[in-house]
Amino acid sequence: MALRGEAIRLGLAFLAGLVLPLLLFLLVGAAGLFPVAATESPSRLETRIARLFVRRSLAREAAKVVVPPAPQEDTSLLQGLRTYRRNCAGCHGKPAAPSRWGTTGFYPRVPQFADEGSSLGPAEMFVAAKHGIRGTGMGAWQANLSDEDIWLVVWFLQRIQALPPAVEQAWKSPPQ
Repeated sequence: MALRGEAIRLGLAFLAGLVLPLLLFLLVGAAGLFPVAATESPSRLETRIARLFVRRSLAREAAKVVVPPAPQEDTSLLQGLRTYRRNCAGCHGKPAAPSRWGTTGFYPRVPQFADEGSSLGPAEMFVAAKHGIRGTGMGAWQANLSDEDIWLVVWFLQRIQALPPAVEQAWKSPPQ
């Protein structure tokens, strides 16, 4: 009988350990104590959780995408570069010129591809560009760019840290 009582107390303690942190989290949120300004710097925990959720969702959606072969010719990369400059660089940056807006005015902060490249695979990047990412400021481009244009940007960004010489020169030169 004493063992059964001990097991019940242990079970209740375990449940309380699960439920109380969640309840505390909800109460803090309901009280409006979480910062919501895009200019606030997020905590490491918040950043890790947000990245985890986004990456898992992108990976799940990317599994449904048929990835076309990467173009081998410079002209396709140059087309991707031009489309990137026209549509993406304002938030995601240019060579040696991170986007001030993208690095200070968004939460989570916008990846600066010119400096950092991307750790996303082609299918994940395609899904992010085509459908956007809710709650981040990353809009869906499906109504503005064709799938072909999105893929050209994806392939350009996949190679941005190791571009062929002619594309590298165009990338580092001012737009015409």
